[in-house]
Amino acid sequence: MPIAGGEQEFSLRRFRWTILNRGLDVVQPDLHYFGGYIRSTRVALMAHAAGLPCTPHMSGWGMGYLNALHFMSYIPNGGAHMEFKGYSKVPFDCATSSLKCEDGIIRVPGGPGFGVDIDPDYIRKAKPLSVA
Repeated sequence: MPIAGGEQEFSLRRFRWTILNRGLDVVQPDLHYFGGYIRSTRVALMAHAAGLPCTPHMSGWGMGYLNALHFMSYIPNGGAHMEFKGYSKVPFDCATSSLKCEDGIIRVPGGPGFGVDIDPDYIRKAKPLSVA
């Protein structure tokens, strides 16, 4: 049974050790917890050098799956499966992709930002988070 992990890891050093010592079969940095694309790409490339697939862990729901889609589109060792926690409640349009799995494939949206246009009325009505 393949072992996947890394979604709670925050250390490049520990990812390096785990990969070198074959502690995982599928490496899963979390794009949000681990610090974004650059750090997660470093992990994906370490895993690639060791012949291991990388599939990002997806914390939370919402538009985070767009992070994972874009990440998987450029790493050389994207795994065969991707975590999906549901569609966003944020209203948006995407002219370049249905963002639905069709024949086992999701087309990565193109264009500025994530390749989606968030409804301007939704943004106007959004309230800033209060920080206590």
